Amino acid sequence: MEYQEFESIYFTVEDTGEEIEFVILDSTIVDGQNYILVIEAENLEDEEADVMILKETAVEDDDVIYEFLDDEEEMFMVAEKFRELSDEYDLDIDGE
Repeated sequence: MEYQEFESIYFTVEDTGEEIEFVILDSTIVDGQNYILVIEAENLEDEEADVMILKETAVEDDDVIYEFLDDEEEMFMVAEKFRELSDEYDLDIDGE
């Protein structure tokens, strides 16, 4: 995959306070809901690395709140949308 400059977002692990950087690879809207496709920044160059789909749940001031998808049907639907957007994504979902 040929990389360009991507935007990063940061998550803080509640239990440890550790901050993890994710790089936003793409975004889409499905049924009026915003989703982003992310990868941990340290794995950006690894073509076999796992990516995650996050769902926008709220906007507070300048901060956007995302959560990991836990609904399998929603995950399949959004993954299919990302597949349609680019042939660069080889999205395999556990259980698929």
